[in-house]
Amino acid sequence: MERRSSMQRNKAVDAVKGVAILLVMLGHCIVLNGLNETDPYIYDVIKSVQMPLFMLVSGVLASYSLHKYRQDKWYGIKKLPKRVVSYLLPFTSWFVVVYVWTHAWEAAISLHSFLTEGKELLFQTDKGLWFLTTLFVIQLMVTLAQTLAVLLTAGKKVPEALVFAFGSFALYVLFFLQSRSGNTFLSPSLTVQYFPFFFLGYFGHGYLEIAEHIERIVQRRPYCVWIAGVLLTALFLWQVITQDLTKPVDGVMILLQQMLASLLGTTVIYFVVTAWAEKKGKLQQGKQGAVSLLSFLGQYTLEIYVIHFRYARILKLSNRDLTFYSLRGIVWLLAAFACMAVLTAVTIFLIRKVKLLNLLLFGKPFEICDRQKAGAGIPR
Repeated sequence: MERRSSMQRNKAVDAVKGVAILLVMLGHCIVLNGLNETDPYIYDVIKSVQMPLFMLVSGVLASYSLHKYRQDKWYGIKKLPKRVVSYLLPFTSWFVVVYVWTHAWEAAISLHSFLTEGKELLFQTDKGLWFLTTLFVIQLMVTLAQTLAVLLTAGKKVPEALVFAFGSFALYVLFFLQSRSGNTFLSPSLTVQYFPFFFLGYFGHGYLEIAEHIERIVQRRPYCVWIAGVLLTALFLWQVITQDLTKPVDGVMILLQQMLASLLGTTVIYFVVTAWAEKKGKLQQGKQGAVSLLSFLGQYTLEIYVIHFRYARILKLSNRDLTFYSLRGIVWLLAAFACMAVLTAVTIFLIRKVKLLNLLLFGKPFEICDRQKAGAGIPR
């Protein structure tokens, strides 16, 4: 079988990221305006797939670097400073911005309160941009496991994939034990919840080449893929209808139930969107309409993620006595979404004009900004 180019694959995966960020935006519009209280289904769907989908895609993109580990066994370690800039710098910068903004109005800025709230954030990262710290921790876990796998299997008959899987599982167990111990430093419960999806994308795409196997099946027995897709979708919707997928995770069984639902929904969305995007790419080699738009959004997910929810309440829907399943509720929700999208785009455009702000708030180093302006492409 002819192997697809990375450019084609990246565009399809970027389209998945575009879908994921739209789900995140819509989900925040719903929950931050209190509309989820009259919606037992739609928000459950969004909540169960939005972040697992991001983690899955992040794992797929990270797996593109597998061959570089074999050329340079320290490749992952050398990339860690870049990860710090990309994830931890925006996490810290936005904490400082929000702290100054909220405390300046009350003239309550002090070193003591700054350090106290900073410490609270480190032990409860969901008070801030938790996705960035969780993704950094997961990237660190995979880097350590992959580096160990390359070092231990160089010139030996032990399968690299087996060592990597074992190392990843060992690190996962450590974080699981930390979460059960009550130590909440860097919110290990979030790592436990989302690492499996990153691992699935990384291991499944990089080592098992699942996408290629599915493509072979599609070519030989397309009806099998359709039947599997319908069954997975049905199982996912059954869980949405019969379970509350938004309740807090306070036990292993609830965690497993929610992860199973997320796995089903995420798998369906990922393969449907990538197949659709690649089919569109083959049929319309220049203009791809919705695919191009989703792919474009997918290149700016970090920027959208850190900005959009700050405008979700701008129309104050919670004061309008709306119900989700009504024409009035839907119209106001769409209006709030449109306003949030426009203001987010304008804010991102203005921030990106200033290199220092682009670095601090979006984690984009100066040389990356210059490459983007020169049309060299979006770095992963």
